[in-house]
Amino acid sequence: MTVPQVQPRHALLPDRERSRAVLVGSSAGLRHWPSLRHPEELTARLAQALTSRGPSGAFHWKNTTLLLGPERPADVLDALRHAAEAASDVLLFWYAGRGFTREGGLVFGVMDTDPQHPADTGVDLDAVAEIMSISQAARPAVILDCDHAAVATTRFTGTAPAPSLMAAETSSFWPMADPFTETLVDGLTDGVQEGPEALDLVTLHNAIEAAYTRTRYYVENEHIGAPSHVLLRGGRELALGINPAFGLPNRSGALPSHPDVVDAQESW
Repeated sequence: MTVPQVQPRHALLPDRERSRAVLVGSSAGLRHWPSLRHPEELTARLAQALTSRGPSGAFHWKNTTLLLGPERPADVLDALRHAAEAASDVLLFWYAGRGFTREGGLVFGVMDTDPQHPADTGVDLDAVAEIMSISQAARPAVILDCDHAAVATTRFTGTAPAPSLMAAETSSFWPMADPFTETLVDGLTDGVQEGPEALDLVTLHNAIEAAYTRTRYYVENEHIGAPSHVLLRGGRELALGINPAFGLPNRSGALPSHPDVVDAQESW
């Protein structure tokens, strides 16, 4: 009788028992553009991709907190605090929704956020940074899909280890919504052409920018600008999934691996 071999888990993937993820999607402040952005639906899709029960799933569903349309800032900060206390490998904080700037900082909108007074009624990025800074997580990470996300590059200073950061800047797709989250989900579910086995944040960042570059070639509406830039800091030490296109260069739906590849293809 042969004993089935258990495939070892890729080292870049989170240890599912020692890792935690807090995923927040909020439509607060976006009601005027309901057809352009669906952060709650998109965050739910991302959660499904990240918690796949197969060997490629990054996080265990029981260790993943999904907050769709949270009402109070405390709902988010309490969930992150509990996750930070429990995580010893990866601690991921994800936010998709509306970002507000205040005195050089960034505030994330929730349902009770007053756009006129976001600092008092929203989730302050500095509070997120403080919670993450006292966690014992070895590989903290922050991914943001909101306005003014570039502010996050000035935060998380003086912490060790500094979190990996990936974020979409204010969209130049306006009046369309930036397809950052959709493209990230596509990369996790369909893969990256000619990409490595593990989809680390650097690979996903390059694939998202490549997909944006490909979009640039097909956008004919003069009122829609070129795709926005995706910010990245760190990211080589953390993968969010196994590449479904690994070893399958012609896999349908897989994202291009790099903007240079798209430029070369479109110039033929």
